[in-house]
Amino acid sequence: MSDRAARGDSHLAPAASVETLAAELERAWEQLRHGAQGAQLAPLQESTRALIAAAESDGYPKVAELASIIDVMLAPVVQDEEPFTAEFQQIVRDYLRALRRLSRQPSTKPIERPIPPPAENDAREAPIVLLLEPNATLARDLQMQIGHFGYDVRTACDVPNLLTVLDMETPHAIMAAAPLEQLTELAQEIRKRISGKLPLIVLAENSDLESRLIAARAGADAYLVKPFDLHELVDQLDRLGAHVPQEPYHIVVVEDSTTQATYYSAILNKAGMVTTVVNDPIQVLDVMNENAADLVLMDMYMPRCNGMELARVIRQVPRYASIPIVYLSAETEIDRQLDAMSLGGDDFLTKPINPTHLIRSVAIRAERARSLRSFMVTDNLTGLLNHTRIKEQLHNEVARAARNGGKVSFAMIDIDHFKSVNDTHGHHVGDRVIKTLARVLQQRLRQTDYIGRYGGEEFAVILPDADLAEACQILDQLREGFAKIRQLSRSGVFAVTFSGGVASFPASGDAVKLALNADQALYAAKRAGRNRIIPYSPDLA
Repeated sequence: MSDRAARGDSHLAPAASVETLAAELERAWEQLRHGAQGAQLAPLQESTRALIAAAESDGYPKVAELASIIDVMLAPVVQDEEPFTAEFQQIVRDYLRALRRLSRQPSTKPIERPIPPPAENDAREAPIVLLLEPNATLARDLQMQIGHFGYDVRTACDVPNLLTVLDMETPHAIMAAAPLEQLTELAQEIRKRISGKLPLIVLAENSDLESRLIAARAGADAYLVKPFDLHELVDQLDRLGAHVPQEPYHIVVVEDSTTQATYYSAILNKAGMVTTVVNDPIQVLDVMNENAADLVLMDMYMPRCNGMELARVIRQVPRYASIPIVYLSAETEIDRQLDAMSLGGDDFLTKPINPTHLIRSVAIRAERARSLRSFMVTDNLTGLLNHTRIKEQLHNEVARAARNGGKVSFAMIDIDHFKSVNDTHGHHVGDRVIKTLARVLQQRLRQTDYIGRYGGEEFAVILPDADLAEACQILDQLREGFAKIRQLSRSGVFAVTFSGGVASFPASGDAVKLALNADQALYAAKRAGRNRIIPYSPDLA
């Protein structure tokens, strides 16, 4: 190592080029010897961070990404939590050589950092939808009705007004009741102002093919003819993605080596996944109980138990039967790999693994597992958790609250006079009412809440970290909003209400008692005249 590298001063000057910084870092690394201590590695970590800063400012996003992974890998070795081994040195050496190659490529635009999403415990942020509707009365009515489904509707009376609004903020979708002759020009003006794909729904007067072709050529994603069904419009908004984005995949990394675990975790985090690292394999079930996992990435050889034994234990828990387990190992013997997969594994990745290969392998498995699991745990009509899954989740949340000294509320909801809806308007309308309530619950509740269809017209809601009063307030607001939604049928327009009962833990001693108390409160709400939320109290029993 050079004298400057050993001293840890700014030998990698900020004014130096990214290529120069990468070359000096590689040379300093080559001078290290096996068994180097953390104090000797600390200057290299600082140099790595200087390279990250330069790469980000000068337009080398791939260099910044690889250097960030090296920085994360160095941390436990610098802190003397992990030894400086020959294997570790070779891994970093390979990355530094890749950095040199990338640093010689032409610069690109500076990295754009996305705005971080709201905290998980926050309420869902209402997606903004921009409505172009010259008829002020119709615009106000649509704004109110669509708002009940969890959308924040902004209105514009003409095209210049809409473009002015677009200059100030970016909506999730645009609904336009514009003359067809203006549609192509409008679409072009929207594209000038908005980078990327912005869903466009045309609200038209004519249903003929020529009109539809004009809209399609202008880039419209959906075409609705007035008077249209409000539910169809909301369905299109949902379908086109004007809603809360899909949660990132959660990967549990089981690896006794802190360095290796940090390395794999960093790669997956850079790809947009969320990881939880388990260094002690004995703790894996506790971690999986606390966090819903989409995939387990597991080392084959660990102290206290090997990967095959751990996979067998995980598979003994019914709710983990569908979670993919992917082994990571230097094992190359095919028969040994097949033996490992026969005991509960789904795939076998051989170390060292290319980062791109790791990301793709994990993402494909996680996506397929999430898709299959959704069919097993969700209700076909609403897409909500089914009866079995919501009850299981209630037990999980009560157990979590008991361990952490927390609180959780549980609500039972029932659509009022639902049999009358089916008898009067038909079962297809009844199904639409059920789907409408499901959508309202999904859009208006917090991201941390769990919603299930308990059966028929009954729903269940789990509200972690909410006490009885908070839960009742949240559901009462939902009840008021749902009652204002106009339900449509051939018989005319009608409204529907729901009743609810709420109980909370720890006042209700366990999950079984919690569900029983919420059910008692629900029936009390029905006896009291329906269309109300009643909290459980011992007086109701």
